[in-house]
Amino acid sequence: MRIFVRSVWTVVSLVVVMAPSLAFAQASIAGTVKDPSGAVLPGATVEAASPTLIEKVRTAVTDGSGQYKIENLRPGMYSVTFALTGFSTVKRDGIELAGSFSATVNAEMKIGSVEETITVSGESPIVDVQSGNRQKTLSQDVLTGLPTGRTQFTAATLIPGMNLNNQDVGGTNIINTTGGSMTIHGSNANDQRVMIDGLSTANSELAGQASNFLPNMGSTQEMSVDYSSGTADQMTGGVRINMIPRDGGNTFRGSVFGTGATSGFQADNYDQSLKDRGLRTPNSVKSNYDFNPGFGGPLKENKVWFYGSARWVKTQNYVGGMFVNKNAGLQNVWTYDPDLNNPAYLNATQRSVNLRLTWQVDTKNKLSLFADDQGRCQCANVTATMSPEAAIRIEYPIQRMMTAAWTSTVSSRLLLEVRGGLRQENYKYSATPAGDPYLKLIMVSEQASVNGAPAGLVYHGGGIGGQTFTQPFQNTYGRNIDAGATATYVTGSHSFKAGFADTIVLRNESLSDNDYHLSYRFNNGVPNQLTERTTPYLKSQRQPAGIGLFAQDKWTVRKFTLNAGLRFDYLSITIPAQHLGPAPLVPARNLDLPETDLVSWKDLTPRLAAAYDPTGDGKTALKASVNKYVIAQGVQGVYGDSLAPVNRLANFVTRNWTDGNRNFVPDCDLTSPLDQNFLAGGGDRCFAMSDQNFGKPTPSIAVDPAVMNGFGVRPYNWEFSAGVQREVASRMSVEFAYFRRWFGNFAATDNRALAATDFSSFSVTAPVDARLPGGGGNLIAGFLDPNKIVAQDNYFTAAGNFGSQIQHWNGFDLTTNIRPHQGVLLQGGISTGKTLTDNCEILAKLPEIAQLGVPYCRQETPFLTQVKLFGAYTLPKVDVQISGAFQSIPGPQLAANQVIPNALVKPSLGRDLIGGAANVTVNLVPPGSMFGDRLNQLDLRFAKLLRYGRTRTSLNLDLYNVFNVSTVLAENSTYSNASITGWRVPTTIVTARFAKISVQFDF
Repeated sequence: MRIFVRSVWTVVSLVVVMAPSLAFAQASIAGTVKDPSGAVLPGATVEAASPTLIEKVRTAVTDGSGQYKIENLRPGMYSVTFALTGFSTVKRDGIELAGSFSATVNAEMKIGSVEETITVSGESPIVDVQSGNRQKTLSQDVLTGLPTGRTQFTAATLIPGMNLNNQDVGGTNIINTTGGSMTIHGSNANDQRVMIDGLSTANSELAGQASNFLPNMGSTQEMSVDYSSGTADQMTGGVRINMIPRDGGNTFRGSVFGTGATSGFQADNYDQSLKDRGLRTPNSVKSNYDFNPGFGGPLKENKVWFYGSARWVKTQNYVGGMFVNKNAGLQNVWTYDPDLNNPAYLNATQRSVNLRLTWQVDTKNKLSLFADDQGRCQCANVTATMSPEAAIRIEYPIQRMMTAAWTSTVSSRLLLEVRGGLRQENYKYSATPAGDPYLKLIMVSEQASVNGAPAGLVYHGGGIGGQTFTQPFQNTYGRNIDAGATATYVTGSHSFKAGFADTIVLRNESLSDNDYHLSYRFNNGVPNQLTERTTPYLKSQRQPAGIGLFAQDKWTVRKFTLNAGLRFDYLSITIPAQHLGPAPLVPARNLDLPETDLVSWKDLTPRLAAAYDPTGDGKTALKASVNKYVIAQGVQGVYGDSLAPVNRLANFVTRNWTDGNRNFVPDCDLTSPLDQNFLAGGGDRCFAMSDQNFGKPTPSIAVDPAVMNGFGVRPYNWEFSAGVQREVASRMSVEFAYFRRWFGNFAATDNRALAATDFSSFSVTAPVDARLPGGGGNLIAGFLDPNKIVAQDNYFTAAGNFGSQIQHWNGFDLTTNIRPHQGVLLQGGISTGKTLTDNCEILAKLPEIAQLGVPYCRQETPFLTQVKLFGAYTLPKVDVQISGAFQSIPGPQLAANQVIPNALVKPSLGRDLIGGAANVTVNLVPPGSMFGDRLNQLDLRFAKLLRYGRTRTSLNLDLYNVFNVSTVLAENSTYSNASITGWRVPTTIVTARFAKISVQFDF
């Protein structure tokens, strides 16, 4: 009832709003009006007109300083008209607006007849001299004209400095990529936000960065990407992507895009060097297609518009080096036997059908409605280390988004906006193939390389947990409710915006399992560890309030513009009451968990940016900003899920296991946490559980109220930037900028049952190997092993209680921007930066946090440099467009995780590993010191343009990975004493050169 009341209160509170999820494109036009003597002209009427405005014209009046501002303009081409009694009318055409760009358009008005109109020619401004933020805007022509996978991430990754965790080549990985994450300039992946017209597409997963929503490019007018110096209307400081949908118009228009490819369109980049490194087969295309029609126009001319679109996508890709297991489905056969004639492949489909309605109620009020219904099946989520029978099947029977927005131009100075949205999602993780027989199969993780498969292979049984086995099958339903609005007051030299918003999240999750509630770990086919789980049980999380209040002010005094903002955030996360009954491995469980107010955070964060136009001609901007952001948090983030009462219990544990009779069944009492040794009788030994609280009502973790409640205790980051941007030629600018980001309010978990003195250290001598740092052979000291197994008594608290912790990023960007002009488009540049992390003081007091990472408590990467360019050129006489995208990005960070038997550790440790552990895995390479091969990828498109009347057809031939490079994107990180060839075996390489034929028909 309390949550319901809070929710109703939030919805009723739609009066003055805007929140982290409600940041949308707000381009503007501003400038100064003078007479020929240079005197300013107050009272001049300024009109901005564009066919993209359903109201046709927006108006402002210059203030006492002769300045004006017209804000919240949709992207498109504008003409600006200046009128004042006693002066000739002045008109400027061809002003192009995109994203949140602020175009400076000045006017000089001569004394004359009002009826006389003077049209001033000139290029559209390309340098924003009033804003401190960094943004890249990609228009519909760019989104559809470049050879990309046509998603928000495959387009945004072309920005220098942008990092995408899921590389895509030409749409071959398009569905998996939609669930990816992006970072830039050291930002946190949790802070990423993807929006449609300013409303978040986030589901109830993680900290709000997840989406799984496939953007419908057929209904997208442009895409803006903000990546630095966010204003106070934005909560987080990560990458913010906003898809601006098409509104329709007074003319019926539409488009149809279609493309497809099979393995026959692909070349071969599987060379001898890859064979020598152990890659049995390359990853490659099986088949894919993308069909995307859209259509819109007037329901009532100048009054009601519509635009609807649909999209169907399918991808099937062979997974490099992975084959169907001949023993799949055989309950009592515990080996992986690859069928070399039956390669494994990914299989995924997704659809989208959406509709947008826009109603100009009267000259001042506009209402828009949007709905998008989607469905997805990641029907076989095979990976390079997961056999098909162990792969998960993810189905999304419900995935939809509905939004509403109302704007009111009360006067030329006052603008009101109200927005709200509902995001629903239901997804299911199940075994593949689905069916009851597969619930009788136990997942196995193999530490060694077997039958040509890489170390770490997961096979035999299905599940989601991977090698950690911490999470079984699940069925989740979540819904996010966003509501908000803003009030903007604008004078010529001053713009003030205030707002409020709330995000409500409700999430329910049921966890199931295989019939045994177990997973195994093998080493060379020999069992040595098992994982037990307390499934089944339910979980629920609620975010009754995610409120943001902000005020943002902008002053322009001559050549100087100051942007100052202040934001207040309040986040509340609660966990409903829950009952936990008996389960197969916890038969005595009978526990009632009360409703818990988990998080109550309040934060005040400043935003400050300045821009200066030293030349006064709008062609040069000196910019600097310093901003504080809170880190995103959600109901399934660290604070909202793992610290919930049900997850503070010991719900999964590991125990070392010796299978004495080799029947692959742990012959002991799995409900007992104690050491059980039946080896003398020809049975097994099940060592003590890793957490003696398994199945008990005693929580394994307690929470410090000081980190969960209060003012200014939420994790945060500061961002500083400074740079100069200059228009060096018509419609061409160059910018150089420095960026720094640093983090604070770290948390740590102290196991109070263990002191720092309760650990013994051991050292490892790295093998002699030219591929290791310094050729190997070096002694690596400082690894730790606890002296005893205890019931976990973890205490989650502030890391600052134990010492200082450092994390920061420093780097530079040099970028260029040539807007489309006479068939030419060119954007891109160079970005470089390095990261430093140091938690040595924390680990000195809390070694249990990372006992095998103590030797690497201070990590510093070298400068990692990216080069990215994309562009297009149209051959004027033959109407052929050539476009391309080039990326040069660093390779993946490398590790060399060596599985060391107990017998080799014992001489250094002075005893056996604790708990009967058969081995321990240590990293021989300092993190951040070694990286894989650099990827240099060039993609090209050749398009023949056919124009007839109002129609335009583009017949496209795309060539992806033109140079047919075979760069390794991921590789095996397990270093084996038995065979060093297992280390750095490629598991994924860049997709070989392949061609796609596509058609874009606009009418």
